[in-house]
Amino acid sequence: MDVALLPIIPIPTRSSSLPIPIPANSVCESPCRPSPRGSVVMVLTDSATPPSSPRKTLLGPELTIEPQVPYSTSASSDHSPDQSPPHSPPHSPPPSLSESSPDHDMDHDCAPPQPANPPVRLLDEEEEHVHRSLRLQDFEVRGTLGTGTFGRVLLVKYRPAVSTQTNSVKFFAMKVLQKTEVIRLRQVEHVKAERRILSRVRHPFIVDLYATFQDSVNIYMLLSYVPGGELFTHLRRAGRFSPDVTRFYLATIVLALKYLHSFNIIYRDLKPENLLLDNRGYLRLTDFGFAKVVDDRTWTLCGTPEYLAPEIIQSDGHGKPADWWACGILAYEMMVGHPPFFDETAYGIYDRILKGKIQWPRDMDPLSRNLIRGFLHPDRTQRLGNLLAGVDDVLEHPWFRGVDWGALERREIRAPIVPHVTSYDDTRHFTRLPLPPPDQIPGLIQEENTLQRRFDVVGFQFSEF
Repeated sequence: MDVALLPIIPIPTRSSSLPIPIPANSVCESPCRPSPRGSVVMVLTDSATPPSSPRKTLLGPELTIEPQVPYSTSASSDHSPDQSPPHSPPHSPPPSLSESSPDHDMDHDCAPPQPANPPVRLLDEEEEHVHRSLRLQDFEVRGTLGTGTFGRVLLVKYRPAVSTQTNSVKFFAMKVLQKTEVIRLRQVEHVKAERRILSRVRHPFIVDLYATFQDSVNIYMLLSYVPGGELFTHLRRAGRFSPDVTRFYLATIVLALKYLHSFNIIYRDLKPENLLLDNRGYLRLTDFGFAKVVDDRTWTLCGTPEYLAPEIIQSDGHGKPADWWACGILAYEMMVGHPPFFDETAYGIYDRILKGKIQWPRDMDPLSRNLIRGFLHPDRTQRLGNLLAGVDDVLEHPWFRGVDWGALERREIRAPIVPHVTSYDDTRHFTRLPLPPPDQIPGLIQEENTLQRRFDVVGFQFSEF
């Protein structure tokens, strides 16, 4: 079979635009849902990942494209026309989707019953690692790491009441989400799920959550500050990574997903923008706004267009295999410099994903192609990571031969890229942005009086915080 070969070229932007709105009688080849007025409502905004990046993130249930605030890793050579998945408009979501309440993830309202796959570990049996004794006033705002539609990420310094030693000074990332915007965008359940998951998981390649708070305006998540910046930035600077560099980063992501999947947690937003480098060059997975415990499949429409699996686009229900598909997209992007399926519009991206035509650079080695094909199999039952041996098939793939998985998880291997960081509060790898006005972060400026908080009606929706 002839293999299409293209030169390695960078792409300037991705997911740059979508028609707003789309007429109700038009053909929609994306996982769209009619709004009550009979049109498909899609909203585009600027990216929120610090530093800003071109890709947009998809939110369900309204399929509103809004950025999260992250703190934020043998098939034939191509799918021939008769092997490609059928190119047709995705299945319409169940009618009950349009009736889902703003505060509930539509998965709970409309998903048909599926056979349960019990997790290896139960998330609720894990200890919650949040510190209840901390207060918002214990932190001093030192900078802004990134901004988004309904929030921002701040660099904060811990200032305990009694501090006499310099080594007691610590810096954290404070994720700030505006409550009214979270409610407006119907993300309350996603935010609650993010807190529940991050408060219980602990892994060397996942960002840590230390505490959560709320005031009359915002909810706050205190996260570990990862000063090396996004993998996205380092990849764009390098153009592309060698297979050895890619292997190091992809292996850390595989271990992180193996850990998450043991709880039946699917991540659903894997991309270079959500992978941060620490001061030793190891990756930390961040932005769990779309993470969810799923025993089999879920129907929430969310993710980043370039990284969506075919089953998400076709509204066929998705689970862990969607994360392994994203691993294939990421592996290709790291080794080539751009994702395998890209277009000027999100609809064009969906069309290319469903056609499944992969264009390979001339110098990509056969093992790398084999790994990527395994991850990007359109049939999720045949996808690498979702075969009979599960994640063990990934760990034992010949492309990973020589990887000491135990040493990697213990962080005993020198990273290929070690960011230049001179201090604990070094922000050179993030965009320098102005501090927010005091009225936008009232709880961080001064303690709010009890009467003001007592009548915070919106705050009752975030009682966990």
